Amino acid sequence: MPDVERIESILDKEAIECKYWKSDSDLDLKRRKEAEFLVLGDVPIAAIRGFYVFNERAKNILLESGVNEEQIVIRPDYYF
Repeated sequence: MPDVERIESILDKEAIECKYWKSDSDLDLKRRKEAEFLVLGDVPIAAIRGFYVFNERAKNILLESGVNEEQIVIRPDYYF
């Protein structure tokens, strides 16, 4: 079974969605929150449902790359 079919069980959504990176009761939180997964080959922009960006400059870069404006959300409070 390809890993992408198991994505919900592979990613730690609770850690990913935590606002803070450190917890005295969970010393492994930062490692799980930072965890990445790699995709073999390129992922076409059309396969991505949306993008969160830090600022207007980052949004403009995506717009210039052909991303639909409705797919882009500016969230400076997110960690990038």
